[in-house]
Amino acid sequence: MSVDIDLRMGLLPFRDPNGKPLLQESPRVPRRYVPVEVNGESLYRVDTRFFPDALEGFYGLGQHQSGVFDYRGAVIELAQANTNIAIPLLVSTLGYGLLWNTAAKSYFDNRFPTELKLGSEAADAIDYYFLYGPSMDRIIQIYRTMTGHAPLFGRWAYGFVQSKDRYTSAKQLLDVAARYRDHQAPLDLIVQDWFWWKRQGDPEYSAAYLKPWPDVPAALRRLHAEHVHAMISVWAKFDLRSRNYREMKRRGWIIPGADVYDATNPAARDYYWRRLVGVKFAEGWDAFWLDSSEPEIWNGQSDATLDSLHLAIGNGARYTNIYPLMHAGGVHDHWRQTTDRKRVFILTRSGFLGLQRYAAAVWSGDVIGNWMTFRRQIAAGLNYQMSGLPYWTTDIGGFSFGNPKDPAYRELFVRWFEYGAFCPIFRVHGTRASGDNALWSYGKQAQSILTKYDVLRYRLMPYIYSVAWQVTHNGYTMMRPLAMDFPNDPQARDIGNQFLFGPSILVNPVT
Repeated sequence: MSVDIDLRMGLLPFRDPNGKPLLQESPRVPRRYVPVEVNGESLYRVDTRFFPDALEGFYGLGQHQSGVFDYRGAVIELAQANTNIAIPLLVSTLGYGLLWNTAAKSYFDNRFPTELKLGSEAADAIDYYFLYGPSMDRIIQIYRTMTGHAPLFGRWAYGFVQSKDRYTSAKQLLDVAARYRDHQAPLDLIVQDWFWWKRQGDPEYSAAYLKPWPDVPAALRRLHAEHVHAMISVWAKFDLRSRNYREMKRRGWIIPGADVYDATNPAARDYYWRRLVGVKFAEGWDAFWLDSSEPEIWNGQSDATLDSLHLAIGNGARYTNIYPLMHAGGVHDHWRQTTDRKRVFILTRSGFLGLQRYAAAVWSGDVIGNWMTFRRQIAAGLNYQMSGLPYWTTDIGGFSFGNPKDPAYRELFVRWFEYGAFCPIFRVHGTRASGDNALWSYGKQAQSILTKYDVLRYRLMPYIYSVAWQVTHNGYTMMRPLAMDFPNDPQARDIGNQFLFGPSILVNPVT
C-alpha cells in the first residue's frame, strides 16, 4: 500500500498497491480538536472525517444489539455496557482496517453516506492505525500480531456448556451432570452462577450452598471423575460488608465512588487473585466466569460507568473502556504464574482490544428471550468476530423471560440451541420460570431435537478443534460472515443472518 501526505492541509489518502484509493481523510472539517476539562484534566474532544467509497461495507466495532450487520448509514457508540462491547476496530470490504487507538468513550458516525466520522470524548490527539489486508483474514492477523494472539483452549471448552441462573448447591451440580450421563447427552462443562458466596467478594460459601454437600472440593473431584469440568462466577463488585472489600478499601484498591476493585492497579490484581480467584482455583474449579466486567456499578448509569471516576492508570474518561481487559488479564496472568499444567479458560461479559490474548471468550450479556433478540444475536456475534476476537457465545434461549412449559418458548429455545451448536462456544444459560434449564426441561419432543444437536456438536469436535488450532496458529476466524470470504460479492456484503462455521459449513439459522 501507499500513503501520501497533503503538505497543504496535512491530510492522508491511503491507496492500494495499484494506486486505487482505499480511504481518504476529508478536507471538509479536518481533525477537529475542542478543548475540554474532564475530571479536572485539560483534554480534547476530537473527531476526524473520511471520504468512504460509495459501495464499501463496514463491520467490526465489537458487539452491539441493534441488529445492524453492515454499519453503512449507522451511528455506533463505543462504550462498555451490559450486552454491548466496545472494540474500536473497523474493517471494510475494500480490504483495510482502521484501529481507533483510544479507550475513551468514542463514536462511529456514517449518517451522511459520503462521510465517515470517528470521534472520542477525551484525548490528547487523534490516534489511529491503518491496516491493509487486503483479505479480512489478513487484517485480523495483523490486529492480533499487534495486540496478542489467541491461545488454544482445552478441548473440553469447545464442548457443551450447561448453565442456569442458578444452582443453589454443589449437590445440584453433581445431580445435573449425572442426569446428562444417564440421558447419554454429551456434557463437558457445568457452571455455578452467582450467590454461591456468603458475602460477595469473599471466597467463603454460604451455609445454604453447602447443604446437603459441605465439601465443594470433593464435589469437584467427583465431577472430574465423570469427565465434567466446572466453572464458577466471580465478580469485580464487592459487598461493602465483605472482608476483602474492607481490606482493599483500606489499601486504596477500590475505585473511589464505586464498589469495584481497581483492576488497573497491579497490586489490586495480585490481591484479587490471592484472596478470591486463586482460592477457588486451588479448590479445583476449572474455569472462571467474570460476570459484570464492564464494570456494572448499578449507580443508574448503564454505559461508560468509569467515565467520571479516577483509576490507578489515570483519568476514567481516558480509560473508561479498558477495565474488562485489565480484569481478565489479571486472572489470566496469575493463573499462568500458578501453573502451566492447566490451560486457561475465562468467560467474561465484556472485552477490549487485546482480550483474545488472555484466553477469554465473551457472551452477549443479559439478552431477552424472544425472537427479535435472537435474530439480532447473529449480527452482533458476526461483527464481534470481525473485530478480531475469535471466541463468542450467547445465552441460548436468552437470559430472561423464558418459560420451558410454554410451547412457543420451547420453539424459540430449540431454534436458538440449533444456532448455538455452531457458535465457537456452545452454552445454555438463563433464568427460567420453571427453575430448570437442562435439555429435559423442554418436553420430550424438544429434548430429542436438542440432544441430536448436542451429539452433532461432538461429532464435529475433530473439525472444531482443528479450526480452533487455526485460530491460534494462523490468526483464523471460526465464525465467519460471508463478507469475509466473498468481499467482492455485493449480496454477501449485507448478509448478516448466515455465516460459515470454519471453512466447510454454511449455517443459516431459522429465526
